Amino acid sequence: MALRIDHINNFMEVKGNLNSQNMKALKSHIDYYLKGNEKLILSLDNVNNIMYSSAKQLEQLYIKVAKNNKVLAIVGQENKQIASIMEMSNTSYIFSNDRV
Repeated sequence: MALRIDHINNFMEVKGNLNSQNMKALKSHIDYYLKGNEKLILSLDNVNNIMYSSAKQLEQLYIKVAKNNKVLAIVGQENKQIASIMEMSNTSYIFSNDRV
């Protein structure tokens, strides 16, 4: 399944498979949105598969956003299809603990 990004107000939902190729598109969407806004909620609830490299890229994006004094709240911690990769890559800490 190709990647689909739905965006409403400050909520962005990703659907499909997240890999190194389409991660660039997701990063561009997030960067563009956060140029004019302070907070974005990113849902990974409907991601079917995530590559190890994409999890690491998400982590780097999360850190970059925080360094710019903005908020990227990532939800999807309960998505069983990506949980093992997020844990294996030591990136599960980027998930927001509070369900938004």
